[in-house]
Amino acid sequence: MEEPRSEGPSVVWAGPPDAPAVVVLDPAGVGRHGDLPGTWRPLTEYLQVMWCRLPAADEPWREVDEVLSEFVDRAVPVHLVAGAAAGAEVGELVRRHEGLISSVQTFAAPVPLGHPEVVLEVLRELLDQDVDPQAGNPPPNGSRVAGSLLGDAASALRQSVSQLFDRLRQG
Repeated sequence: MEEPRSEGPSVVWAGPPDAPAVVVLDPAGVGRHGDLPGTWRPLTEYLQVMWCRLPAADEPWREVDEVLSEFVDRAVPVHLVAGAAAGAEVGELVRRHEGLISSVQTFAAPVPLGHPEVVLEVLRELLDQDVDPQAGNPPPNGSRVAGSLLGDAASALRQSVSQLFDRLRQG
């Protein structure tokens, strides 16, 4: 019998604390065993990933507020990724943390947030925001460094997914 999605840690975190952050609001509660989904793990060498398992918290939105407050004094961009089932509370959360959250992406079911296409779409969006090859002046807040880190993260993810597909083809 499968464990309920509400069991396990409410927040799963990995990655360097000085790297750009991606906070994932997961209404499905993936990661109940204390690990990020495998598709996100290659990114943690380059990005902070905080996976908030909403069904696992008694007061999930208060807990997400606490997670976001950890970034107030850090000089890193914070990007929010949410499953559409998280609902209208995502908009309220963004309003409460205006100025802290750099971007918001939502994904509708049936594609889970751990799906490789979701991870690649998140990286594409982050790269579009942080890398401007036409810019003549250095960007503020180290975004050129962030863009480089995101490019490295995208390469790591592509390599990881490619290795997974190779293993599946070989049986």
